This record gives sequence, structure tokens and C-alpha cells, in this order.
Amino acid sequence: MASKETKHLVIDMKTGFAYGIVLDGDGKCVSAMPFNNDVQKLDGTSVKLFGPLVGVNPASITPANANPLPYGQTTVAVELAQDGSRGKVFTIKWPSKEDAQNGVTPLIAVRQLPADLVQAGFAARPASTTAVAEEQALEDALKNINDMIGLDVAKRDIKQNIAIARFNRLKEEMGLTAKPISRHMVFTGNPGTGKTTFAREVAKIYHALGFIGRPNVTEVTRKDLVGGFIGQTAKATTAKIEEAVGIERDKDGNIVVSDKPKGGILFIDEAYDLARSGDDGKDFGKESINTLVAAMENMREDLVVIVAGYTDPMKNFIDTNPGLKSRFMTYIEFSDYNLQQLGEIMDFMVKDRGYTLAPDAREHAMALLEKERSRSGKDFGNGRTVRNLVEMAEKELAMRLDSEDIFTRKDELTTENMTTALTTITLEDVKRVNLRGISDTSIGISFGEVTRPPVRANDDSRIKPTPHAPNLFPAAEVAVGAKTPRRRAPKV
Repeated sequence: MASKETKHLVIDMKTGFAYGIVLDGDGKCVSAMPFNNDVQKLDGTSVKLFGPLVGVNPASITPANANPLPYGQTTVAVELAQDGSRGKVFTIKWPSKEDAQNGVTPLIAVRQLPADLVQAGFAARPASTTAVAEEQALEDALKNINDMIGLDVAKRDIKQNIAIARFNRLKEEMGLTAKPISRHMVFTGNPGTGKTTFAREVAKIYHALGFIGRPNVTEVTRKDLVGGFIGQTAKATTAKIEEAVGIERDKDGNIVVSDKPKGGILFIDEAYDLARSGDDGKDFGKESINTLVAAMENMREDLVVIVAGYTDPMKNFIDTNPGLKSRFMTYIEFSDYNLQQLGEIMDFMVKDRGYTLAPDAREHAMALLEKERSRSGKDFGNGRTVRNLVEMAEKELAMRLDSEDIFTRKDELTTENMTTALTTITLEDVKRVNLRGISDTSIGISFGEVTRPPVRANDDSRIKPTPHAPNLFPAAEVAVGAKTPRRRAPKV
């Protein structure tokens, strides 16, 4: 005796449409019918979602139920079990419209429903969850940019790009014409004004907006793109472009087919170096530019190029190449920091590295920055100079503590005193900083304007606290001139 027919209610996982499926004892589809219910919309009107019955007399089809089914298509649907238990997955291969009207029923395969539909690839993550995540990523990147010191013009320009992107997206959703904007950008300004850091945050913003599949920045200069022999330059430039986009190749040079997200930013610092002409006529910079321009056109959905450098050379570089000029529409100028902003940057860097800058040391450091800015003119390093100052002061702190035998006498100090010593940059430390690097002196070339007197054996001045240094060895603990035996680490 044949097994009893079974009835199943299934939901199309792509469209949400509902169908009733009847299977015989062998699992063959006897009939399939959509649910022709009127669905009321928010505005009070109703819409009939589903259409003709499949596997019934065509004469019963009326204009009221003649909405099209997914004829000739394959539907993946999930079962809603009557007893509330976990249903199964129904893969339905619908017949053509002509066959359906002649009574042909769908072919159906049934299997167990995976525990995680998203992970199994049966369903996408909810759009609302994705939208919330993207909006949060955008807010985080914008906060990072807003927290950057100065750069008011740059901040406004990037926010304008965000507004245009949202503007166009809304127009597209409403069926209006939206002209796409160029995503490539030119960053101009002196060194140390935050161009590279800003580009990294732009990558996060463009990723959140859906412009690029990955929030990645590939940072390059001329040496990464230009080769020394014919054929090397195009290959090197293409390799960096593919690295930025996320294209992978196997050992034979074939592109690896992957479902990983594609898209990223190629950041070219001092890009005008690509256009310099060699005296021997063997400069291949132009070949790199041509390869780059072609990629900006052919990969425009995945590749964003940001070129950066000094203002005047960058303008000349763009103006002298029509291919580049037509593709860069956003120009962001990074102004030099004023003295107050340099101080804020210094305070942030000092704190970020775990140090405290004594008030008189900070005052002297600000004077050093002002003097260096006046001396360097247009070559002033801005944030880079501040970073150099902080790193040099850190080294001078370490040198001072070493000369005072702090590292070998650490057991004589309290934890509080040792912590203060290791984290306080004093006036003495900053006074030894030389921002000019190699400088001419009366005794030749040295790496600093301040020279240290040689330390003589039994020189007690090494352990005497300076007026601005923490008093690590109070008189009650260590007598001036007293010799303290050095402790050695145990042998292992």
C-alpha cells in the first residue's frame, strides 16, 4: 500500500512568497499551489502576491489569479512545520509556463534545514543589521577624523564627499538620475600634516559607504612602482594596484578566483616623482602613470587612488597629464599646524607613549618647535618634527637615568619613585634634544649641539639629582660619595 500523501507549507527564502506543496509517498510532487491571499499594505491598499495554481486544470485560472510564478526558475524554500519542529529545505525546480498550464508539476528535492541559515549560505544577514553596522563604522571613522588636531579644511572636504554619496544614494532609491562622483583624490601639503593618517580613515569611510570592499590602504612611492628595465615598471605597478584591490594570483601568475571582498585605496606619496625625466632617457615613470590611468578606468568600481605631496609640484603633476587630470576631482589641502596645534600634538604623543612632560620641559620644547619652524620654513616637518622631538626626549631620559645608575640601583627605590623616574621627561632631557640632526660645530660634525662631559670613575655628580629631575636618592637613603655594590643577576 502506497504511503500517505503529505502536505507542506514552505516559504521562498529569497522572495518570502508562500507555497503549499503536496508530496506522494515516494516524495514526488503531486501539486504545488501559491497562497493567493490579499496582503494589506501600510497605506490601506491591498496587493495580491501570488498567481495560478500549478498541477490543476488550466480552465480554473482566472485573470484575478494569473500573476506570474517563477516559471523555469529554481526556488529554495524553508518549510514551516505544523507541530513547530524544525522544518526542511525544499529546492523547487518550477516548470515552464506552458508546461505548468498543461499540468506538469515541479521537481522537488528535500533535505534537512541547516542550524545556521546565514552561515550555510541560504540567507543573507538582515539588511537592517548590515546598515546599522555600516553606519556605526562610518561614525567611528568620522570620529577619528574629527579627533585629529587641526585639518579643518580637509575635514570639511571629506564630509562633503560623504554628503554627496548619501545624496546620490537617496536619488537612486527614488528613481532619480544620480551622477557618480570621482572617488580619486589629491592630497596637497607639507610633510607631517596628516595626509597618510587621513587616507587610512578615508578608507574606513569609503568602505562603510560601500565604495570599496575592504578598508585597506596600500602605501607606495616611486620606488615601489618603477623598475629599472623595460617591462618591469608595468609589472610592478600592476602588482601594487592588485594588492590594493585585493586580487590574488597563484604561483603561475593566474588570478585566483575568490569570493573575498574586493576594493581598496592605493596611496602614492610624492606622486610627482613618477613624472620626473631621466637625463639618459631611461626613466620609466611615464609607463607607471599610463598603467595607473588604465587601472583607474578599468577598475573604477574597486580602485581608489590618492596621490599626495607638496602643493605646487602636485598641481604641476596633475596639470601636465590629461589622463590624470580628468580622473581627479577632489583636491584636499593640508595646511601647516600652528604653534598651539603642535603643542596639542606633542601633548597627545607624550601621553600616548606613557610619559609626563614637566611644565618647564614643555615650555622649552615649545620654544624648540617655534625655533625649528622658523628655521626650516617650507621644509618644516610639522607632526613629524613633533614626533622626532618626543622620541629624542625619550632617548635622553633613558641616557640620563643610565648615567645616574638608576638601572643598577633600582632596588634602592620605592615603586612610586621608580615609576616617576621612568615616566617623567624633565627640562634636562629636553635641553639635550637637537632637532637639526647633523650640525656643524667648531670641532667638526656631531649629532647634537650639546656635548656631554666624559664620566669619570667615582664621579658622584652622576647620582646627584638635578633641579628638574625627580629626587630619586634622598640624602637620608644614600650618602653623597657612598659606594653601592652593584647587584648582578643570578646565573641560570
